[in-house]
Amino acid sequence: MDHAIRYENRTVRTVKTINSDWAFKYDPSPSEPLQAGEPAFDDTDWVPVALPHTWSTYETTGELHPFMKHPSERDDKYWWYGWGRYRKTFVISPAHQSKAVCIEFDGVQKYCKVFLNGVYAGEHKGGFTSFSLDVSGLIRFGRDNVLAVEVSNRRNDDFGRIPPMTAGNWNVYGGIYRDVRIVIKDRLHIPFQGSAVHEGGTFITTPEVSEEQAQVRVRTYVKNDYPEMKRCSVETIITDADGRIVQTMESAKPIFPGEIAEFDQMSGCIERPRLWSPDSPYLYRVYSIVKDGERIVDTCASPLGIRWYEWNYEEKRLYLNGECVHIHGTNRHQEYPWLGDAIPAWMHEADIRDMKALGHNFLRTCHYTQDKRVYELCDQYGILVCEEVPNIKNIEFGEAVQQQQVKEMIRRDRNHPSIIMWSMGNETNHAADGSWALDEDTTRIIHYRHVAGRGENEPHTHEQLEMENLLRCTIRGWYNADVRNLEPERGQHTGHEKWQHDLALVDGASQRGSLQMNGVMWLYADHGADREYVNSPVLHINPKGWVDAYRVPKLMYYLWQANWTSEPMVYIHPFDWTPAYLGQHRDITVNSNCDSVELRINGEPAGVLHPDREHFHTVVFERIPIRAGTLSVHGIKGDREVSATVVMAGPPAKLALSSSHSMLAADREAIAVITVDIVDQSGIHVYGATNELQFTISGPGKLIGPDTYVSDIDKHEELEGTMYIDAPVGVPIRAAGKPGTIRFTAASPGLQSASIEIAVAAPDDVSRQTGISEPPVNCRGTVESMRRAVVTGQDFIQTANRLQFTVDDLQYAETEAAAYAGHIDAYIRRHNPDTDTGTPAYQALLRLMVQQLEKDKGIIVADDYNFNVQLYNDCIVMDEIVECTALKPEQIVEQKRYYAEMMIMRGVEINRNAEQKRLLKLELNYESLR
Repeated sequence: MDHAIRYENRTVRTVKTINSDWAFKYDPSPSEPLQAGEPAFDDTDWVPVALPHTWSTYETTGELHPFMKHPSERDDKYWWYGWGRYRKTFVISPAHQSKAVCIEFDGVQKYCKVFLNGVYAGEHKGGFTSFSLDVSGLIRFGRDNVLAVEVSNRRNDDFGRIPPMTAGNWNVYGGIYRDVRIVIKDRLHIPFQGSAVHEGGTFITTPEVSEEQAQVRVRTYVKNDYPEMKRCSVETIITDADGRIVQTMESAKPIFPGEIAEFDQMSGCIERPRLWSPDSPYLYRVYSIVKDGERIVDTCASPLGIRWYEWNYEEKRLYLNGECVHIHGTNRHQEYPWLGDAIPAWMHEADIRDMKALGHNFLRTCHYTQDKRVYELCDQYGILVCEEVPNIKNIEFGEAVQQQQVKEMIRRDRNHPSIIMWSMGNETNHAADGSWALDEDTTRIIHYRHVAGRGENEPHTHEQLEMENLLRCTIRGWYNADVRNLEPERGQHTGHEKWQHDLALVDGASQRGSLQMNGVMWLYADHGADREYVNSPVLHINPKGWVDAYRVPKLMYYLWQANWTSEPMVYIHPFDWTPAYLGQHRDITVNSNCDSVELRINGEPAGVLHPDREHFHTVVFERIPIRAGTLSVHGIKGDREVSATVVMAGPPAKLALSSSHSMLAADREAIAVITVDIVDQSGIHVYGATNELQFTISGPGKLIGPDTYVSDIDKHEELEGTMYIDAPVGVPIRAAGKPGTIRFTAASPGLQSASIEIAVAAPDDVSRQTGISEPPVNCRGTVESMRRAVVTGQDFIQTANRLQFTVDDLQYAETEAAAYAGHIDAYIRRHNPDTDTGTPAYQALLRLMVQQLEKDKGIIVADDYNFNVQLYNDCIVMDEIVECTALKPEQIVEQKRYYAEMMIMRGVEINRNAEQKRLLKLELNYESLR
């Protein structure tokens, strides 16, 4: 073995993230505003921002909602139909003028055009995958370069029907919401990895692997942008986790101008390899070193996890490294209150780290490709992954865009050992084609979940592994029925925490699956969505997370942890030990994976119980007297001990603060979250405290959300709110572009206020090392100037013939299509007695409902039912428009059939204004023939 070598330091390319100092303006006009790409364009009235950035949240809109008040253009099109316009100035040293210059975007939502110095540089379709543009010929070295990006987030887009379109299962936030980098490299280099147009980076597989030995195949792609042929060699070095060399390979070949050459190398045998698994996520490293003669011209580093796996289709189980794996995983969306999905890297890591501590060994990155950092973290922490493309619901997505997104997803992330599945779609009749995935990578499982048509007969579907189990809407802070007496049978109806917890102890009581099943649970955190759940305090929020939106755990979190974490743990359900129950006898529930747990009241023993798997590692100490003082539980697991304590608090007396960061960089992209708690005079957390919270901030920082949180604990299905139910709660803040000290103060009427300080330090100036400088942004506009003075809300035609949405899941015995049609027809008529059932729209709706009932064996969940009804309601708006024309009766019927097919069966959203113009032409043609 050679001594440890840090090959990362041998890189010869220059990489600089350029998230700071962008100018931004939202233009509500749907026409493309291309003039902003000109270098001389006056942007002084624009707003200074940093990336990651979105215009869809309170920070820009001013609409009081932790995610999006209007997550659909059906509600309000103002923030959907326009364009987000970005400008960035940078200077590149003339020392780099002989090199290739690329700009890499990790994610722009969802369609963009890019200009450099007024010249069109390229476009990208889709907001979840990464892309790179070669701008070498457009750079003005030693002078200001102006990068302009025009972004459209319109769901019903005109750019190729880009998924997810109008599904609404999660929020799609407009903007440059991930990192942007300048990459400068030799003209003989490794191209960007993740393009659908060309190969790049590396592709690492393990064609032979066992406990005894392994072979590694490394395909490295090198491009020659010189005008002459280059004799190129690639040296590939595999190191272990400590940096010691394990294998080396080298090969050479000529590369002609403009060519991308593949260097296909096979290692020798690696004896007794350390195998990657969730229990032991051991990572090797692969370094690719490109040489022009003896000169090193480019390098890149790739992860390597040595493992093998297969799916046993009879057992419906995964075998990893020869051992059967019990999958106990979760799903995750990429957003945080007031930030949307424009979140910093540390938030991704906090989520993944918490999932691992919670005991999850599997993650489905629903329903799209997430930030590349997520997959690096899953490699590191040992979490198996199913990565998904954003094809959801019965919508006719663009075929070319679907294929592009599959390629970009797989090419970018194919080297991550954590990823074992590529998912082609979810709850859709327009899934992506699995053959596209297999053309890219034959080493992974291709998964389809609840699809019809393409993919439904493939071997790995939800029949093999269900990805969304134990669904139930729960509000953290609604601890039990005494707080909110809501105990719904339906998983899509909102209830209290203890109800969710207790139903999870009964197989089949929660929607889909059981606590100890082999499967993937729904879901890690509450998130925003174009959904309206019964009894939820605030609409357009999906409250099915096991932590709330601010990442405060619900009871379900600890129940899962007791069943699946390996570390000893014990958790007391705390709300029973509160002053409201003084003098009563209450049952005290404890979740623990210990062999035994002893309850103590003020230090005095009150009983010993033995949690076990049969009872889901949950025990109940019955009829415990509730007294002032301390309730504690002491657990023993083998030779290890663990304890938990609940101290009965007095009345709320003061606020307590903590921060995710003690120091931030003087940069608008630097974000910290202040946690605000309500405590008694002794500093003990007060359960159920819902006092109004008021925030002020001074120094080089700003609030990202509102300056006041009023508790939503008693709200019922309202459009506005904060989803602050009770303390603790998070308050995100943003640093400004200058150093100093941020002072954050929280106050509440009648309580003692609290303050906390965060140092803001000037970031390191790396312009000399990189040869890239970023002049400060010179704009002075405000977000208020972009807002509409009055929000008019829905401006679509209303009709008396609209079908009503349902709050119920429908379930019928498996039967023939005719019987399904009868069942669903009767249900619709019963709840909509005045509906005209003889229209093409109604008949198309019945066909669509029957297709879904057949696909899901007699079940149609409320979410799918309502999505289909929305398609119908949109369709009959067009029916009413065509009835107002002077067309012949037969032409009107023909148009209605066209709308029924396009809008309901194919999921195509018709642009009403454009369609009215088309109908007017038909009328004029008709009149000319009369």
